[in-house]
Amino acid sequence: MVVLSWGSAAIAGSCLPPAPPWMPTNADDVRDYADLLRRDAETYFADVERYFRCLDQQRREVFDQARVASEDYARVLELLEGESR
Repeated sequence: MVVLSWGSAAIAGSCLPPAPPWMPTNADDVRDYADLLRRDAETYFADVERYFRCLDQQRREVFDQARVASEDYARVLELLEGESR
Protein backbone atom coordinates (compact mmCIF):
# COMPACT_ATOMS: atom_id res chain seq x y z
CA MET A 1 0.00 0.00 0.00
CA VAL A 2 1.29 3.45 -0.90
CA VAL A 3 0.36 6.46 1.22
CA LEU A 4 0.62 9.86 -0.42
CA SER A 5 0.77 13.14 1.44
CA TRP A 6 -0.89 16.17 -0.16
CA GLY A 7 0.82 18.77 2.00
CA SER A 8 -0.59 22.19 2.76
CA ALA A 9 1.07 23.84 -0.25
CA ALA A 10 -1.45 22.25 -2.58
CA ILE A 11 -4.32 24.21 -1.08
CA ALA A 12 -2.84 27.28 0.53
CA GLY A 13 -3.09 30.72 -0.94
CA SER A 14 -5.57 30.29 -3.77
CA CYS A 15 -8.20 32.63 -2.24
CA LEU A 16 -6.92 36.17 -1.89
CA PRO A 17 -8.96 38.71 0.08
CA PRO A 18 -9.72 41.93 -1.76
CA ALA A 19 -8.23 45.20 -0.60
CA PRO A 20 -10.84 47.62 0.72
CA PRO A 21 -11.34 50.71 -1.40
CA TRP A 22 -9.97 54.03 -0.28
CA MET A 23 -12.69 56.41 0.84
CA PRO A 24 -11.82 60.09 1.23
CA THR A 25 -12.88 62.00 4.31
CA ASN A 26 -12.91 65.40 2.65
CA ALA A 27 -16.45 66.29 1.51
CA ASP A 28 -15.20 68.03 -1.64
CA ASP A 29 -13.25 64.91 -2.66
CA VAL A 30 -16.31 62.77 -2.02
CA ARG A 31 -18.40 64.94 -4.32
CA ASP A 32 -15.68 65.18 -6.97
CA TYR A 33 -15.09 61.43 -7.07
CA ALA A 34 -18.58 60.14 -6.23
CA ASP A 35 -18.92 57.98 -9.36
CA LEU A 36 -15.48 56.45 -8.92
CA LEU A 37 -16.10 55.84 -5.21
CA ARG A 38 -19.39 54.10 -5.96
CA ARG A 39 -17.75 51.90 -8.60
CA ASP A 40 -14.86 51.05 -6.30
CA ALA A 41 -17.21 50.15 -3.44
CA GLU A 42 -19.46 48.00 -5.66
CA THR A 43 -16.44 46.23 -7.11
CA TYR A 44 -15.07 45.63 -3.63
CA PHE A 45 -18.30 44.09 -2.35
CA ALA A 46 -18.56 41.86 -5.43
CA ASP A 47 -14.94 40.78 -4.84
CA VAL A 48 -15.74 40.07 -1.16
CA GLU A 49 -18.58 37.77 -2.24
CA ARG A 50 -16.25 35.93 -4.65
CA TYR A 51 -13.66 35.63 -1.87
CA PHE A 52 -16.17 34.07 0.52
CA ARG A 53 -17.35 31.65 -2.18
CA CYS A 54 -13.72 30.70 -2.82
CA LEU A 55 -13.14 30.06 0.89
CA ASP A 56 -16.30 27.94 1.04
CA GLN A 57 -15.09 25.90 -1.93
CA GLN A 58 -11.64 25.43 -0.39
CA ARG A 59 -13.22 24.36 2.88
CA ARG A 60 -15.31 21.72 1.07
CA GLU A 61 -12.23 20.46 -0.80
CA VAL A 62 -10.10 20.23 2.35
CA PHE A 63 -12.95 18.56 4.24
CA ASP A 64 -13.19 15.93 1.49
CA GLN A 65 -9.41 15.45 1.51
CA ALA A 66 -9.46 15.04 5.30
CA ARG A 67 -12.27 12.47 5.05
CA VAL A 68 -10.30 10.43 2.49
CA ALA A 69 -7.11 10.72 4.57
CA SER A 70 -9.00 9.56 7.65
CA GLU A 71 -10.38 6.54 5.80
CA ASP A 72 -6.91 5.73 4.42
CA TYR A 73 -5.36 6.07 7.86
CA ALA A 74 -8.01 3.81 9.37
CA ARG A 75 -7.07 1.14 6.80
CA VAL A 76 -3.39 1.56 7.68
CA LEU A 77 -4.15 1.12 11.38
CA GLU A 78 -6.22 -1.99 10.62
CA LEU A 79 -3.33 -3.47 8.64
CA LEU A 80 -0.87 -2.69 11.42
CA GLU A 81 -3.19 -4.17 14.01
CA GLY A 82 -3.58 -7.31 11.92
CA GLU A 83 0.20 -7.70 11.62
CA SER A 84 0.79 -7.33 15.35
CA ARG A 85 -1.43 -10.31 16.22
